[in-house]
Amino acid sequence: MRALFATPAGFIIVGGVILLLGLAFYFLVLSESAKNRRKMRERMKSLGDRNKKTKASDAASAAGTSLRRDQAGTAMDRLARRLLPNPKILRDRLEATGQPIGIGKYFGISIVVGIVCGAAFWLYSGMPAAAAPLVGLAGAVLLPHKFISRKINKRQAEFLNQLGEGMDLIVRGVKSGLPVAETVNTVSEEMPNPIGGEFRRVMEDTRVGMTLEAAFWESAQRMGVAEYKFFVVTLTVQRETGGNLAETLEGLAELVRNRKQMKLKVKAMSSEARASMYILGGLPFGIGGILSLVAPQYIGTLFVTEPGHYVLGVGGVLLGMGWLVMNKMVAFEI
Repeated sequence: MRALFATPAGFIIVGGVILLLGLAFYFLVLSESAKNRRKMRERMKSLGDRNKKTKASDAASAAGTSLRRDQAGTAMDRLARRLLPNPKILRDRLEATGQPIGIGKYFGISIVVGIVCGAAFWLYSGMPAAAAPLVGLAGAVLLPHKFISRKINKRQAEFLNQLGEGMDLIVRGVKSGLPVAETVNTVSEEMPNPIGGEFRRVMEDTRVGMTLEAAFWESAQRMGVAEYKFFVVTLTVQRETGGNLAETLEGLAELVRNRKQMKLKVKAMSSEARASMYILGGLPFGIGGILSLVAPQYIGTLFVTEPGHYVLGVGGVLLGMGWLVMNKMVAFEI
């Protein structure tokens, strides 16, 4: 580390890293309170303008756009929108997590993760410094993306577990003579997140002018759960053509439970293959860690010689390809 400050280039690099970390800290933490105040003022102003100038249909579209873009407004948000080719895809993914993560915050976290990964590789790997930017870029792209994917999958699984019970609650309300909107409001108040939060957002959208069907379609697109889309299609068709909604939803709730049971059976049957995937994928890292403890000179050849770098590169590519193939083999769509 001292040698790093011994040259002007090293001093400039470390200073640049510290500056970037400071800027990221400002955008992610210090500007948060100002952003919240600005968001509230803009939202209240937009709602007031819509109530004065637009009809109900126009208000519905504008309200949906306003709610989807609540977290767009900071300097980091604007920078991310300029750099990303299609920020709407990323915004939809972030909304699907159910967490208050804006595009700017995600972009700032990715920058910090990339800097940390690149700096750690450069300082501790002993490999050529020219590879550090590539490692940093890979870390900035893959690690936050994987984290968001895990959050989305976890929330979708929790939502699917609650969907059958939520539809049963709607069926009981409809059979007792309550309007559909009232039963949806009951689900939003009585059931926990994530289904309670999604239904609350649906009711909030309807209060600012959106139709119930449009609000549900927004929610279904945001969640990305096939069974939830079945529910929205059923609700939309019934409201347009009529029919026994309670009976239809009862059949759909049974279908949702059957699909859930089938997914659990498939997961149990593929558990051996998934365990093999994890074991084979982690074996090189485990053996490498053991050798670094018992024979550091032996394993160190891979990191300090040019042929060793090629071996590591080829091995990493082959390991990644094998991991992807095995992951596709155990990923079943139902």
